[in-house]
Amino acid sequence: MNVLFSNPPWHQPVPPGERSWRGVRAGSRWPHQFEYVSAGEVNGHIPELIGGYIPFPIWLATATALAKQHGHDAQARDSVASGETYESFYAHVARRQPDVVVIETSTPTLKHDIAVVERIRQDVPHVKVVFVGMHHEIEEPWFLDRYPQVDYCVYGEYEHSTIALLDLLDGRTQVDLADIGGLVWRKDGAGVANPFGKLVPLEGLPWAERDDLPMLNYYDGVCGLERPQLQLMATRGCPYGCTFCGWPQMLYRGPKYRIRTAEDVAAEIKHNLTKIPYKSFYIDDDTVNIKKDYILQLARTIKDAGLDSIRWGTMGRADLMDEEMIAALKEAGLFSIKYGVETADQDLLNEIKKNIKISEVIEGVELTKRAGVKVHLTFTFGLPSDTPETIENTIQLACRLPVDTVQFSITTPYPGTKMYDQYKANGWLLHENWDEYLGSHRAVSRTANFTAEQLEDAVKSAYARFWEEQALRRVRTPQFEQGLRDAIAAVAEPGAPVAVMQSARPGLTRVIVASLKDNGYEPHVFTHARFLASFQTVLPDSQIHTFESPFDFRHEALADRAAEVAAAVPFVAAVVPYHNATGANYGEVHQVAGALTGGPVLGVTVDGDILPQVGLPGRTTPTLTPAAV
Repeated sequence: MNVLFSNPPWHQPVPPGERSWRGVRAGSRWPHQFEYVSAGEVNGHIPELIGGYIPFPIWLATATALAKQHGHDAQARDSVASGETYESFYAHVARRQPDVVVIETSTPTLKHDIAVVERIRQDVPHVKVVFVGMHHEIEEPWFLDRYPQVDYCVYGEYEHSTIALLDLLDGRTQVDLADIGGLVWRKDGAGVANPFGKLVPLEGLPWAERDDLPMLNYYDGVCGLERPQLQLMATRGCPYGCTFCGWPQMLYRGPKYRIRTAEDVAAEIKHNLTKIPYKSFYIDDDTVNIKKDYILQLARTIKDAGLDSIRWGTMGRADLMDEEMIAALKEAGLFSIKYGVETADQDLLNEIKKNIKISEVIEGVELTKRAGVKVHLTFTFGLPSDTPETIENTIQLACRLPVDTVQFSITTPYPGTKMYDQYKANGWLLHENWDEYLGSHRAVSRTANFTAEQLEDAVKSAYARFWEEQALRRVRTPQFEQGLRDAIAAVAEPGAPVAVMQSARPGLTRVIVASLKDNGYEPHVFTHARFLASFQTVLPDSQIHTFESPFDFRHEALADRAAEVAAAVPFVAAVVPYHNATGANYGEVHQVAGALTGGPVLGVTVDGDILPQVGLPGRTTPTLTPAAV
């Protein structure tokens, strides 16, 4: 059977130069959107739709591999990760003429994806459409009544049930539709929802299909991991009961935790390294460090396989980490880890069933940092009993902990979770327009103590305070001042103009500008216009050079503007602030900085390290893959 497994395009097409949004869907715990500005289409793709965070669609790719094992003519197509235009996507579907299209949908993309199906049916009238993914309504019998464009839904962890359906449609088995777990189908014209089946052991699943996917584009940059990056899972599930977490509640249907053998994980990494020279890998597990024995075995196996020379990252729980585990992981090449904290308030942690003690979180974070592993923490504002005091305490904790990066988000009660039921019962939901349930910068609910606008403002304030505090603590030091002074003094006299790229958080850039001023130099900032206000209080307008397009630092698009500024100001050097600790993926910024000056280009990391003469031909530097910032 001819089957297309699809993560369709999800962006708002606009004319070149106009600001718009792009989204990530399949593979993401929280489908959400980013801003972008396009310079135009190139061969059916929009280059500005890629770069930055793009998750690997693990379920879609694994289902594709399983379908191939069963003899189907299956293809995975990730239009989000490839930056594909709608026109190119529909043209591909029309050429392929699939018998079945499997679409991984989500709550904020549901209406969009229904429209995609309607367009597909114009070119492939005979196609059967299967919806899978994380949206609570696809579990309901009435869903097929409301959306006749869809033929079947498979809810929960969907790989095996989807292939069972394909085998039945192809006449390969005599299994009855009523016997396929998690299937929603039509009987006598009415929707029927089967109970969810059992989760299969992970050894019963093949390695994810990657040959048809844009493997150079998947990336989770946790604290400076480099691209290209391989993403995979070693375990699935989490035995804890966080009321807000979607995957355990909606995909795994409970607290079951399953592991792959450490040998199989290492073998998959080594196999993929024979195809692409990945510079990092990311184990995208729900909570990787549930079982200590497994972590020690995984670390040992990664090291024995010679994979410890590659930086990698993962996600776990800070309270479960101990000295033996973190030492083994560090020795195996672990570079960074994500920990979910959510709030500094113990009562709130208990309320959302996090089953974690804040004192143990702090201990785990400090332990991890002492081992030399970089830490990313996640926090959320708008939990049920949040107050101004709990949010203030959370911001203070984030600023105080020895971490590298953070994420502050607005609590989004994702439909299908216990938290959603609680917020709906309390009358806190602002609406049920699924398009807005993005889990990022827009609030879709309030609480007893906060309006939606107050929560949005709290996130903005938290980010500003955290990065300002980090910059002051790490960079505003006598050691940094001396290092920057020595680096600039080697090529220029005091009073000379120095270009500073606004390529990290504005707080870090402002500290660098202040240091240059204090050392007697004339700093100029080269920045996108959206950051103009951040520098008008510290520099005259004549020393702030803005651009409107592109939205990021793409050298080709900024070459003319950089040449114009360079002709007006004889810069002796340029400084590139990094949002990470290594300067990874700043190649495009380096090129723009090099176009501004004939002198050295210095990198300044979030840790206050100065990397001299980076990223330009003939200058000493580790190889940095170009990427937009």
